[in-house]
Order: sequence, then structure tokens, then C-alpha cells
Amino acid sequence: MMIWSYGKLWTLFSPLVYLWLKWRVIKGKEIASRLPERYGRTALPRPQGQLIWLHAASVGETVSAFVLGRKICEKWDAQGNNSDHHLNLLITTSTITAAKMLSSLVTKHSLENRIIHQMQPLDAPRVIKRFLHHWRPDGLISMESDIWPTMIMQTADRGIPVLLISAQMSMRSLKRWQRISSSNRQFLFSALERIEAVDEENANRFRQIVDPSWTDIEVSGPLKASAMPPDVDKNIVLEGNAALNSRFVILLASSHPGEDELVLRAFQAMRQDTSTVLILTPRHIERTPQLINMLEKYDVKPALLSRDGWPDMQTSVCIADVMGQMGNLFAMADVIIMGGGFMPHGGHNPMEPAALGKGVISGKNIHKNAAIYARLDDFGGVIWADSQVEIETAITSLMTAPTRLKHLNSAAFSAYQSFTKQVDEVADRILGMVRQS
Repeated sequence: MMIWSYGKLWTLFSPLVYLWLKWRVIKGKEIASRLPERYGRTALPRPQGQLIWLHAASVGETVSAFVLGRKICEKWDAQGNNSDHHLNLLITTSTITAAKMLSSLVTKHSLENRIIHQMQPLDAPRVIKRFLHHWRPDGLISMESDIWPTMIMQTADRGIPVLLISAQMSMRSLKRWQRISSSNRQFLFSALERIEAVDEENANRFRQIVDPSWTDIEVSGPLKASAMPPDVDKNIVLEGNAALNSRFVILLASSHPGEDELVLRAFQAMRQDTSTVLILTPRHIERTPQLINMLEKYDVKPALLSRDGWPDMQTSVCIADVMGQMGNLFAMADVIIMGGGFMPHGGHNPMEPAALGKGVISGKNIHKNAAIYARLDDFGGVIWADSQVEIETAITSLMTAPTRLKHLNSAAFSAYQSFTKQVDEVADRILGMVRQS
């Protein structure tokens, strides 16, 4: 049986896996002191009471896991359970970056006493057995597209309910799963109590490889769409607005190479006076020298936010080469152009500005966040624009029609609220599952 062979391969290649982990330490992709966690070993005790295990791979899934975990804790406490019956969360991640992100979120929301982090254990039979023996979780929630056979089946074998939440299935993954025999697929997927997909398209892909008699498949939406609003410092926003002197602010957020130039050309084509200002926010601030060189080709001398502060009336373009200011920039912007969708990068999450009541202009290369953008589009919170002319037209229409801008923003916020409602429903189902187990 293929599943049996999978476990044997882990045992056979365990020396190579050990060397691979050591190589990752050298490359800075692992922390040497945390390597025991990869083998299911830890010095941390299991907390008393109930423990829900949420598994996330990298940063995106970790944000989803935290959003869901925080909501579970809120609902548990609201029901008066926190004093007599403890509930804690164990979140495992695959990458150091995700671990750092989680640590930051836990500290920010003062959940150090509720959330425990461990690096993801290897999916080897002995490792998972050791991990489960120590932590004894009351439920396992795996996020998005992380399907680890040993983790899922050993957990289910102990009578612990397992759910796949915010589930995604790419066409490539679908084709791989279709090459696996039905008996092997049944052996794995019947261990799942429920699969909740990000949208109907992904749910249908799961239905092509999972018989309905094995497990339930439903649609609950993408959890990362319900992430908390980005931080906004009202004093910085007031200071920035005063410095910009009521100018109309166009923000290009999280841009990639090629997108800055595309938006700049649209901005220059429509700009007639000093009443507008374009703020460029590269996805990676180390691209700032490249942006300066690009702007020089168009005879534009930008202000650098880190060096010059907010641009004066003689400066039309500003590069926001700073970290941790995105929430403030979203709050200050009149029009937001979301990067990542004009080039084949898959788009970035538009729910961050939507949570602050801001809609976006975006290109259509948004496959990484297709479900989120589809909901945003249904509500009317996004304007699609792929070319320079379309971007120029979209900006101009919002500048000259305040009512349309107001509708775009309110629609985006409504879309965000629809996602937060879904998180409530998922959290309720998980708490019901844990109580029944």
C-alpha cells in the first residue's frame, strides 16, 4: 500500500533528512536550538485543559491560523469557560519567517499564555507518534493546502478530529492526486472529519478526488481575508495629512518591478497640477535605488519618506521606503492601487485596506488571492485595470466622482465583514467538534 510505503521511506531516508536540516541551519533557514522540535521533542509541558492544534506552513497560513485561533479563544472565553476550563492553542509552522510572524502577533495581542508555538514535526511515523504522545491535542486543524498523511492519519487513529480549513487544491495537485489509487485516497481522506474549501472551485477539485462518503466537503472562504486591520497611528496620519496639505493621495501598495513604472506613466498622463501626489510603496524596500533610477528616466525627483519626510508641493512622487507604515498609508490614501496584480505575481491581499474601509484598483493577475478578489468584486470593492490607460481612467473616475469612491470604499468594507462572519461560523464548528470529541 502506498501509504505504508510513505512511512517506510521516511525511516529509510532519515539520515539524509538529518543532513538536510543541518544544511538548512547553515543557510539560516532553521534555528539550531529548535531542531529537536522537528523530531517531536520539546522541553515545554502540555498545558492543562483542552488544546487545539493548528498547523500552518508559511506566513500566509500562519496569519490564517492566528485569526482563527484568536476567534476560538474569544468565543471560548465569552462562554465563561476560561476560569474553570482552560483552552490553549498549539500552532506549528514550517518556516522561521512564519514563526517570527506568529511571535509578533502573539505579543501584539497579549496571547502569550494561550498560544504555544512549535516548529512543524517531520511527517515520519515515530516523530508524529512522539509529538502526539506529548501534546495530546483535542483537535487538529490543518490550514490551506498542507496535507501530511502521517500527521492526519495518526491523529485520527487516536480519535482526535481532524479538519482541513481554508483548503485549496491547485490543478497541478489535483492531477497528482488523481494518479493515486482510490483506495489510498480513501485511506487518507476518510481520516478527515471535514474539508472546508476557500471557494466553490477548490471544493469541486476536492470532490474529484474525495468521495462524499469519505468526508464532508463545504465552502467556508479564505481565512486570511479576515485578518485584523493593519495598525494605524492616528497621530502619524494627522501629521501626514497636514504635511500633504489636502492633496489627493494616490498610493501604489506592495508593488513589484514593472508595476511602479506602469502606474507612474498613468499618473503623469492624468496629472495637470500640484493637487495630487503619488506614493510608491515597494513590496521590498531594498528596491528603492531601482525606483529612484526608474524615476530619473522620467525626470522625476522623488521624496524619500525615510530621509525627506512627506513631500512638499513641488514634489509629485514619494517613495515610502519605511517598514511598519502600511496601515497609516492606507488610512491616508484617497485611492489605493494594489500591487502584485499587474504582473504575474498572483496579487496581494486586498482585505488589509478593505478592513479600513478602502477599496482598490487592481490588475487581474490575482490567482493567489482569487477567492478573496472574487468576493471583493461581487460586492463592488475593486476596479479592474490592466493597462496604463485603464489605470488612468480608473483613478480619474474616482477623483471626479466622490460618490463612486465612497461606494467603492463602503463595498470593500462590506466584503471584509462578510469574511469575518465566516470566521465566526468556522470557530463555532471547531468548538463544537472539540466538545464532542
